[in-house]
Amino acid sequence: MTFADLFFLASVLLVLVLCISIAVSAVRGRRDAARRLARLLARFAALYLVALVSVSFVRPRRFFEAGERRCLDDWCFRTLGATVADSLTDLDCHPGQGSRTWVAVAEVSSVAKRIRQRARDARAELEDGHGKRYEPCAGARPRGADPSRSLSDELGPGESFRVSLAFRLPENAEPAGLVLHHGDFPGIVIIGSDQSFLHAPALLRLALERPR
Repeated sequence: MTFADLFFLASVLLVLVLCISIAVSAVRGRRDAARRLARLLARFAALYLVALVSVSFVRPRRFFEAGERRCLDDWCFRTLGATVADSLTDLDCHPGQGSRTWVAVAEVSSVAKRIRQRARDARAELEDGHGKRYEPCAGARPRGADPSRSLSDELGPGESFRVSLAFRLPENAEPAGLVLHHGDFPGIVIIGSDQSFLHAPALLRLALERPR
C-alpha cells in the first residue's frame, strides 16, 4: 500500500468523523458547532480537490515497455505484441474500407501465494500514436487461436494466461500501447494515482509486427 493510498484512507476516515460530528451536533441543537464543522469539512474537501487536480497535471504519465509487468496488488498484466489480423471469426470486427484490425496479445498473471482471484472490472483500450483510444471488438479473435480468455477470468496462485484483443483502427493509424482500466473507484479520487481525475493513465507499450 502506497502513501497515497494511506492518505486517501485517512481522508475518508476524517470525512466520516466530521459528518458524524455534524449530525450529532445538529440533533443536539448545537447549530453553531454544526456550522463550524461543516465549514471545516467544506475547506478540507476543497483543498483535497485542489491537490488532486494539481498533482494530476504535474505528475508525468507512466509508461511500461512491452513485456514489463504491471501489478495491481497480486493481479498483474503485461503487453506482448500486436499484429494486423488476416481474418477474424467475428464478422462484426472485419476491417471496413480504410481500416485495419490489429490484434494485441497480453498476459494476465497472479503473484498470489495461496488465493484464487479475478479482476471482474478489468478492461483494456488501445491507444494509437495520436492519443486516440479504441474499444476492443467484442468476441473477435484470430482464426486458429486457442479458446479466448478474458481479462476477468479467474487465476490460481502463480497462474498466468494470454489474452488476444482485437481492435479496428483507421488505415493510417498504428497502436502505441494498451491502457488498462481496473475499476474507476477509488483510483479516480486518490491523489497521485495513475487513475486519478484528469491524469493521463499509464500506457503499456506494444511491440508491433507491421504488415509488409
